[in-house]
Amino acid sequence: MDLENDWEFDDPQYDHLTLKYLDDFIELIAGLDVPLTVFVVGQTLERYPEAVDRLDEHLNCEFHLHSYQHDTSKSYDFRTEIQRGVEVFRDHFGEPPKGYRAPQGNIEPAELPILEEEGFVFDSSVFPSYRPGVYNNLRAPLCPYVPETATELLEIPVASTPGTRIPIVHSYLKLFGRPYLYYLKHAPLPDVLVYNVHLQDLYRTASYNRLPTVKRHIYERNIDRTESLFVRVINLFRDRGYRPATATDLLEIEWTDQRLNHGERGGKNPSIEK
Repeated sequence: MDLENDWEFDDPQYDHLTLKYLDDFIELIAGLDVPLTVFVVGQTLERYPEAVDRLDEHLNCEFHLHSYQHDTSKSYDFRTEIQRGVEVFRDHFGEPPKGYRAPQGNIEPAELPILEEEGFVFDSSVFPSYRPGVYNNLRAPLCPYVPETATELLEIPVASTPGTRIPIVHSYLKLFGRPYLYYLKHAPLPDVLVYNVHLQDLYRTASYNRLPTVKRHIYERNIDRTESLFVRVINLFRDRGYRPATATDLLEIEWTDQRLNHGERGGKNPSIEK
Protein backbone atom coordinates (compact mmCIF):
# COMPACT_ATOMS: atom_id res chain seq x y z
CA MET A 1 0.00 0.00 0.00
CA ASP A 2 1.07 3.56 -0.72
CA LEU A 3 0.21 5.77 2.27
CA GLU A 4 -0.08 9.40 1.19
CA ASN A 5 -2.31 12.45 1.11
CA ASP A 6 -5.43 11.61 -0.93
CA TRP A 7 -4.82 13.78 -3.99
CA GLU A 8 -2.02 16.07 -2.75
CA PHE A 9 -4.37 19.02 -2.09
CA ASP A 10 -2.62 21.73 -0.05
CA ASP A 11 -5.85 22.96 1.56
CA PRO A 12 -5.87 21.74 5.21
CA GLN A 13 -9.60 21.06 4.83
CA TYR A 14 -8.75 18.22 2.45
CA ASP A 15 -5.58 16.93 4.08
CA HIS A 16 -5.38 13.11 4.42
CA LEU A 17 -9.15 12.68 4.65
CA THR A 18 -8.97 8.94 4.00
CA LEU A 19 -7.26 8.42 7.35
CA LYS A 20 -10.68 8.59 9.00
CA TYR A 21 -11.30 5.20 7.36
CA LEU A 22 -8.14 3.68 8.79
CA ASP A 23 -10.03 1.44 11.21
CA ASP A 24 -12.14 0.12 8.32
CA PHE A 25 -8.98 -0.62 6.38
CA ILE A 26 -7.38 -2.38 9.34
CA GLU A 27 -10.49 -4.54 9.72
CA LEU A 28 -10.43 -5.32 5.99
CA ILE A 29 -6.79 -6.46 5.96
CA ALA A 30 -7.07 -8.33 9.26
CA GLY A 31 -10.08 -10.21 7.94
CA LEU A 32 -8.10 -11.35 4.92
CA ASP A 33 -5.17 -12.43 7.11
CA VAL A 34 -2.50 -11.11 4.74
CA PRO A 35 0.71 -9.21 5.54
CA LEU A 36 0.97 -5.61 4.40
CA THR A 37 3.89 -3.70 2.93
CA VAL A 38 3.41 0.05 3.39
CA PHE A 39 5.30 2.70 1.44
CA VAL A 40 4.75 5.86 3.47
CA VAL A 41 5.37 9.45 2.38
CA GLY A 42 7.71 11.31 4.73
CA GLN A 43 5.33 14.24 5.22
CA THR A 44 2.50 11.82 6.04
CA LEU A 45 4.71 10.24 8.68
CA GLU A 46 5.55 13.68 10.08
CA ARG A 47 1.95 14.86 10.28
CA TYR A 48 0.17 11.64 11.24
CA PRO A 49 2.60 9.36 13.09
CA GLU A 50 -0.27 7.96 15.14
CA ALA A 51 -1.93 6.60 11.99
CA VAL A 52 1.25 4.77 11.06
CA ASP A 53 1.54 3.42 14.60
CA ARG A 54 -2.03 2.10 14.43
CA LEU A 55 -1.25 0.13 11.31
CA ASP A 56 1.90 -1.18 12.93
CA GLU A 57 0.05 -2.16 16.10
CA HIS A 58 -2.94 -3.92 14.56
CA LEU A 59 -1.58 -5.50 11.38
CA ASN A 60 1.27 -7.72 10.28
CA CYS A 61 3.02 -5.03 8.27
CA GLU A 62 6.33 -3.42 7.43
CA PHE A 63 7.19 0.12 6.30
CA HIS A 64 9.35 1.65 3.58
CA LEU A 65 9.71 5.11 2.03
CA HIS A 66 7.44 6.64 -0.63
CA SER A 67 9.46 9.88 -1.09
CA TYR A 68 9.41 12.79 1.33
CA GLN A 69 6.77 15.07 -0.23
CA HIS A 70 5.17 13.06 -3.08
CA ASP A 71 5.92 15.78 -5.60
CA THR A 72 4.83 14.25 -8.92
CA SER A 73 6.36 17.17 -10.84
CA LYS A 74 9.81 16.04 -9.63
CA SER A 75 10.78 19.69 -9.08
CA TYR A 76 13.42 18.79 -6.50
CA ASP A 77 16.93 17.44 -6.14
CA PHE A 78 16.45 13.68 -5.90
CA ARG A 79 19.20 13.03 -3.36
CA THR A 80 17.96 15.82 -1.09
CA GLU A 81 14.39 14.49 -1.34
CA ILE A 82 15.57 11.02 -0.39
CA GLN A 83 17.70 12.23 2.50
CA ARG A 84 14.81 14.23 3.97
CA GLY A 85 12.56 11.21 3.77
CA VAL A 86 15.15 8.91 5.33
CA GLU A 87 15.68 11.35 8.21
CA VAL A 88 11.95 11.44 9.02
CA PHE A 89 11.70 7.65 8.68
CA ARG A 90 14.70 7.04 10.97
CA ASP A 91 13.41 9.50 13.57
CA HIS A 92 10.14 7.57 13.79
CA PHE A 93 11.21 3.93 13.41
CA GLY A 94 14.75 4.13 14.80
CA GLU A 95 16.24 2.73 11.60
CA PRO A 96 16.45 3.73 7.93
CA PRO A 97 14.10 2.29 5.30
CA LYS A 98 15.23 -0.66 3.22
CA GLY A 99 12.87 0.01 0.32
CA TYR A 100 11.68 2.89 -1.83
CA ARG A 101 8.75 3.57 -4.14
CA ALA A 102 8.66 6.68 -6.33
CA PRO A 103 5.47 8.74 -6.70
CA GLN A 104 3.50 7.45 -9.72
CA GLY A 105 6.22 4.86 -10.24
CA ASN A 106 8.30 7.55 -11.95
CA ILE A 107 11.87 6.41 -11.28
CA GLU A 108 14.78 7.14 -13.63
CA PRO A 109 17.79 4.87 -14.21
CA ALA A 110 20.20 7.54 -12.94
CA GLU A 111 18.30 7.70 -9.64
CA LEU A 112 18.84 4.03 -8.76
CA PRO A 113 22.57 4.39 -7.90
CA ILE A 114 21.61 7.25 -5.59
CA LEU A 115 19.21 4.96 -3.77
CA GLU A 116 22.04 2.47 -3.32
CA GLU A 117 24.39 5.15 -2.05
CA GLU A 118 21.76 6.25 0.47
CA GLY A 119 21.49 2.73 1.86
CA PHE A 120 18.41 1.30 0.14
CA VAL A 121 18.32 -2.43 -0.54
CA PHE A 122 15.40 -2.51 -2.98
CA ASP A 123 13.16 -0.32 -5.10
CA SER A 124 9.52 -1.07 -6.00
CA SER A 125 8.72 1.76 -8.37
CA VAL A 126 8.68 0.18 -11.81
CA PHE A 127 5.35 -0.61 -13.46
CA PRO A 128 6.33 -2.86 -16.41
CA SER A 129 3.71 -1.11 -18.51
CA TYR A 130 3.10 2.22 -20.22
CA ARG A 131 1.65 5.43 -18.81
CA PRO A 132 1.70 8.38 -21.24
CA GLY A 133 3.88 11.22 -20.03
CA VAL A 134 5.04 9.31 -16.94
CA TYR A 135 6.87 6.11 -17.93
CA ASN A 136 7.39 3.57 -20.68
CA ASN A 137 8.56 0.31 -19.12
CA LEU A 138 7.23 -2.14 -21.69
CA ARG A 139 10.62 -3.89 -21.86
CA ALA A 140 11.13 -4.09 -18.11
CA PRO A 141 11.15 -7.58 -16.53
CA LEU A 142 7.98 -8.67 -14.77
CA CYS A 143 9.73 -10.31 -11.81
CA PRO A 144 12.45 -9.03 -9.43
CA TYR A 145 15.74 -8.09 -11.09
CA VAL A 146 18.84 -5.97 -10.64
CA PRO A 147 18.64 -2.94 -12.98
CA GLU A 148 21.55 -2.25 -15.30
CA THR A 149 22.39 1.04 -13.55
CA ALA A 150 22.48 -0.61 -10.10
CA THR A 151 25.06 -2.84 -8.48
CA GLU A 152 23.03 -4.87 -6.01
CA LEU A 153 19.79 -2.89 -5.61
CA LEU A 154 16.85 -5.19 -6.31
CA GLU A 155 13.91 -3.89 -8.32
CA ILE A 156 10.62 -5.50 -7.24
CA PRO A 157 8.21 -4.33 -9.96
CA VAL A 158 4.51 -3.71 -9.47
CA ALA A 159 2.58 -6.47 -11.22
CA SER A 160 1.52 -6.40 -14.86
CA THR A 161 0.17 -9.20 -17.00
CA PRO A 162 2.63 -11.00 -19.31
CA GLY A 163 2.19 -10.11 -22.96
CA THR A 164 -0.53 -7.49 -22.61
CA ARG A 165 1.36 -5.56 -19.88
CA ILE A 166 -1.85 -4.46 -18.15
CA PRO A 167 -1.12 -3.25 -14.58
CA ILE A 168 -2.50 -5.50 -11.84
CA VAL A 169 -3.44 -2.76 -9.39
CA HIS A 170 -6.59 -1.87 -7.48
CA SER A 171 -7.25 1.34 -9.39
CA TYR A 172 -7.63 -0.74 -12.57
CA LEU A 173 -9.88 -3.25 -10.83
CA LYS A 174 -12.04 -0.43 -9.51
CA LEU A 175 -12.26 1.17 -12.95
CA PHE A 176 -13.06 -1.97 -14.97
CA GLY A 177 -14.84 -4.03 -12.31
CA ARG A 178 -16.01 -7.58 -12.94
CA PRO A 179 -14.67 -7.93 -16.52
CA TYR A 180 -11.20 -7.13 -15.21
CA LEU A 181 -11.64 -9.61 -12.37
CA TYR A 182 -12.69 -12.27 -14.89
CA TYR A 183 -9.61 -11.42 -16.97
CA LEU A 184 -7.31 -11.90 -13.97
CA LYS A 185 -8.95 -15.26 -13.29
CA HIS A 186 -7.91 -16.61 -16.68
CA ALA A 187 -4.96 -14.49 -17.88
CA PRO A 188 -1.31 -15.48 -17.39
CA LEU A 189 0.13 -13.77 -14.33
CA PRO A 190 3.72 -13.02 -13.26
CA ASP A 191 5.49 -15.37 -10.87
CA VAL A 192 5.75 -12.59 -8.28
CA LEU A 193 2.65 -10.44 -8.02
CA VAL A 194 2.93 -7.05 -6.30
CA TYR A 195 -0.60 -5.67 -5.94
CA ASN A 196 -0.73 -1.92 -5.38
CA VAL A 197 -3.52 -0.12 -3.50
CA HIS A 198 -4.16 3.28 -1.88
CA LEU A 199 -6.69 4.26 0.75
CA GLN A 200 -8.31 6.57 -1.83
CA ASP A 201 -8.89 3.50 -4.02
CA LEU A 202 -11.07 2.09 -1.26
CA TYR A 203 -12.78 5.05 0.39
CA ARG A 204 -14.50 8.12 -1.02
CA THR A 205 -13.97 11.44 0.75
CA ALA A 206 -14.83 15.08 0.07
CA SER A 207 -11.52 15.42 -1.76
CA TYR A 208 -13.09 13.55 -4.69
CA ASN A 209 -15.25 16.62 -5.34
CA ARG A 210 -12.17 18.70 -6.10
CA LEU A 211 -10.87 16.42 -8.82
CA PRO A 212 -11.28 17.44 -12.48
CA THR A 213 -14.53 16.08 -13.87
CA VAL A 214 -13.10 13.32 -16.05
CA LYS A 215 -10.65 12.18 -13.37
CA ARG A 216 -13.40 12.21 -10.74
CA HIS A 217 -15.68 10.01 -12.85
CA ILE A 218 -12.81 7.56 -13.40
CA TYR A 219 -11.92 7.30 -9.72
CA GLU A 220 -15.53 7.10 -8.59
CA ARG A 221 -16.18 4.02 -10.70
CA ASN A 222 -17.27 1.11 -8.48
CA ILE A 223 -16.36 3.06 -5.34
CA ASP A 224 -19.47 1.70 -3.61
CA ARG A 225 -18.22 -1.89 -3.92
CA THR A 226 -14.47 -1.42 -4.06
CA GLU A 227 -13.88 -3.22 -0.74
CA SER A 228 -15.75 -6.30 -1.95
CA LEU A 229 -13.73 -6.24 -5.17
CA PHE A 230 -10.57 -6.09 -3.09
CA VAL A 231 -11.60 -9.16 -1.09
CA ARG A 232 -12.48 -11.02 -4.28
CA VAL A 233 -9.19 -10.30 -6.00
CA ILE A 234 -7.09 -11.33 -2.99
CA ASN A 235 -9.02 -14.59 -2.77
CA LEU A 236 -8.59 -15.03 -6.53
CA PHE A 237 -4.81 -14.75 -6.16
CA ARG A 238 -4.88 -17.34 -3.40
CA ASP A 239 -6.94 -19.67 -5.59
CA ARG A 240 -4.31 -19.28 -8.31
CA GLY A 241 -1.56 -20.46 -5.98
CA TYR A 242 -0.02 -17.27 -4.64
CA ARG A 243 1.36 -17.14 -1.11
CA PRO A 244 0.99 -13.77 0.69
CA ALA A 245 4.35 -12.19 1.49
CA THR A 246 6.01 -8.87 2.27
CA ALA A 247 8.72 -7.16 0.28
CA THR A 248 11.26 -8.27 2.89
CA ASP A 249 10.11 -11.87 2.40
CA LEU A 250 10.92 -11.53 -1.29
CA LEU A 251 14.37 -10.19 -0.48
CA GLU A 252 15.14 -13.38 1.40
CA ILE A 253 14.31 -15.68 -1.53
CA GLU A 254 17.38 -17.54 -2.72
CA TRP A 255 17.33 -16.20 -6.29
CA THR A 256 17.90 -12.62 -5.15
CA ASP A 257 21.34 -13.58 -3.83
CA GLN A 258 22.54 -16.42 -6.02
CA ARG A 259 20.56 -16.75 -9.27
CA LEU A 260 19.76 -13.18 -10.22
CA ASN A 261 21.69 -11.45 -12.99
CA HIS A 262 21.21 -7.99 -14.45
CA GLY A 263 17.84 -7.81 -16.19
CA GLU A 264 17.09 -11.52 -15.73
CA ARG A 265 14.27 -13.32 -13.95
CA GLY A 266 14.88 -15.72 -11.12
CA GLY A 267 13.18 -19.01 -10.40
CA LYS A 268 9.48 -19.49 -9.76
CA ASN A 269 8.15 -18.87 -6.29
CA PRO A 270 4.59 -17.55 -6.49
CA SER A 271 4.06 -14.76 -4.01
CA ILE A 272 1.86 -11.78 -3.51
CA GLU A 273 2.76 -8.48 -1.90
CA LYS A 274 0.43 -5.54 -1.46
